[in-house]
Amino acid sequence: MTAILISMFPRSIHIYFLRKQGAKIGKNSYIGFLAVLDSKNIEIGDNVQIASFNLLHRLVSLRMENGSRMNGFNWVTGAKTGSLSIGKNSAVTRLHFFEASGDITIGENSIIAGRNSHFFTHGISATNLEDVRPITIGPWCYIGSSSRFTPGSGVSRGTFVGMGAVVTKNHSDQFVLIAGNPAVVRKELSQKDIYFSRSYLPHDHHPEDYNGL
Repeated sequence: MTAILISMFPRSIHIYFLRKQGAKIGKNSYIGFLAVLDSKNIEIGDNVQIASFNLLHRLVSLRMENGSRMNGFNWVTGAKTGSLSIGKNSAVTRLHFFEASGDITIGENSIIAGRNSHFFTHGISATNLEDVRPITIGPWCYIGSSSRFTPGSGVSRGTFVGMGAVVTKNHSDQFVLIAGNPAVVRKELSQKDIYFSRSYLPHDHHPEDYNGL
């Protein structure tokens, strides 16, 4: 309830109260109206943007590194046991769902693109009622719209995940396109491709003198 009330204040007051509660928030960062941040530990770097109407609650740890961003209308929910970590210059677009009973890690310069992707760290099977395993997205990845990640799944550096893919395991291959249900490698990519040739992933909220660090 406290996190909801704080989220209604203007940006500067919102950040002030979060800091009073122990949050570490860097310079030139923005937290929008009704962006509810309910986490035991909060660490937000410089030049970070969290748009209005995001719900991030019941987390042990929330970490967003320099230059990262989260657009509006995302839902992140934990069980007071998991965390969400977003690397430098990475972005989460809108209308995605993260079930973070376990840890969810998104590497630097990656995009959770489009909308309606689901990430589940908790599942139930006939033999296991508490299947909680982390999800890891490597650096320089692109996760297409409406993707699904199951407990313990993940992708490595330079992976493109095709729209609607269901990722059911931890893929160790780098610089590949995976797609399908279950997702498998469909194509090898090159480190020289234009997407990977940039020094960092730019966003429109970055200041003019920003250098990706």
